[in-house]
Amino acid sequence: MGYSNFYARFYAICQRTGQTLGAIWRFPASRWYLALIGLFQIFAWLQAWFIRRDLTGDLLVLHYNVNFGTDLVGAPSRIFIYPLFGLGIFLLDLIVLAALARHRDWRVFVHLLLGTAMIFGLLLSLVLLSVYLINFR
Repeated sequence: MGYSNFYARFYAICQRTGQTLGAIWRFPASRWYLALIGLFQIFAWLQAWFIRRDLTGDLLVLHYNVNFGTDLVGAPSRIFIYPLFGLGIFLLDLIVLAALARHRDWRVFVHLLLGTAMIFGLLLSLVLLSVYLINFR
């Protein structure tokens, strides 16, 4: 009996999650946000891959401060932390949005949460561009 009860609860959770994500997807503004977030994520992963591929040494300058110069140096594989962080922010925003989907003003939350995730993706691409310029130009 315990197994079927667990399965029934799991099925109900999956069904509610599908309905919530479907409601978010049916809102036209969220489609645009999700498309732009996806493009920024792909661009960030490609930038990180190109930086890792073109690097010849064992160290990579990950952050440069105008006042103090280089202040974060690490292994070349640490460049993938930046797009992974962007993906984490997007997933966190999506989970919060799904939790707030039953709220009567959930469309405002779509603009707030997915808009900030999109802006974060844009800024992440600019950060990776600056890392590329610092290391290779």
